[in-house]
Amino acid sequence: MSMTGWIILAVVIVVVLLLALAVWRSAERKKRSARAEALREEARTRAPEIGSTRTEAQEAEVRADAARLEAERAQREAEAAQTALAQQEAAHEDRLREADRLDPEVNHKARDYEPTPPSTGTSSTGTHRAED
Repeated sequence: MSMTGWIILAVVIVVVLLLALAVWRSAERKKRSARAEALREEARTRAPEIGSTRTEAQEAEVRADAARLEAERAQREAEAAQTALAQQEAAHEDRLREADRLDPEVNHKARDYEPTPPSTGTSSTGTHRAED
């Protein structure tokens, strides 16, 4: 084969290879376009789920806010009840101390003095009796 024949053969081979490459790239583009369209279609079909999920999330947030408000209200009530209890206990102890202070049989000045609540059926006395 002559040199011209070899050149023509080489050109033909290169052209065939370029055509094959072009066909292959075109097929790949079509596959990628088809896959992209499938993904878009899937996204379109799932779009309504986003709306319902958003609504559920908003409703859950509203419920959480209401629960927080209720918990805060309950906490305030508990704190108020604790304050009322502390006030009642302090008033009760004050009455016992006053009774012990008035009772000549109770040494209310002792170091370890604690007011003693009245026992059932007997008189109210502190923990330390005065020495006779």
